[in-house]
Amino acid sequence: MATRTRATVEDVLRLAGAGERYELVDGELIPMAPTGFEHGDLEWHIAWVIGTYVRERRLGKVVVGEVLFQLDDAGRLARTADVAFVRRERLPSPEQASHAFRGAPDLAVEIVSPGDTAEAVMRKIEQWLEHGTRVVLVVYPDSRRIGRWGRDGGVIVHGDQEVDLEPALPGFHCRADALFPPALTDEGGREDTSRVSS
Repeated sequence: MATRTRATVEDVLRLAGAGERYELVDGELIPMAPTGFEHGDLEWHIAWVIGTYVRERRLGKVVVGEVLFQLDDAGRLARTADVAFVRRERLPSPEQASHAFRGAPDLAVEIVSPGDTAEAVMRKIEQWLEHGTRVVLVVYPDSRRIGRWGRDGGVIVHGDQEVDLEPALPGFHCRADALFPPALTDEGGREDTSRVSS
C-alpha cells in the first residue's frame, strides 16, 4: 500500500512563488480562491482602522495579504488571515520575515466569503485559538455583523454595538459598523465629499 506524501510549509511557500495560493491543514494543501472587490475593500478598511491604532502606539505590526502563520512545530498546519496583528515583542527578525511566521498572530481577522461554510469557519477559529491567538474576528459582509471569539467564547455584534479586542490589542474598542467602509454616496445617491481632505 502506497504511503501518502504530506505537504509542508516549504511546499506552500514554493507554490506561492509560482502564483498558487494554499493553506496547510494536517499536511494537506487547501486551495485559496481569489477574493472579490468587496472583500478587498473590507480587508483594507479593517487593516487601516486597526493599523492606525497600532501605529500611533507602536504596539506591533498589522499585516494583510494572507500572510502564512505556521501553527505547529512539525510544519503540518499553516493558516492565513485576511488581517493579522502581532505584538512588537513577537515580531520576526529581518532574516525570518520573508518566511512563514512561526506561531499564531495575537489577533486574526477572517472575512467570510460566499463559498465559506460555517463548519470551515468554525474550524479555523478553533485552530487560531488553540495555537495562541487571543482574539479572532469573523466579519460577515452581507449582514454587516462581526463575530468576536476568544478563549471565553464568542459573541456577535453589529451596528453601534462595541467590538472589544482585549487582550489581543489593549485598549482597542470601536463600534461594529466602524469596521465596514463608509459609502461613497449619501442616501440620495449623491457623492459624499464630506470625508475628502486636501
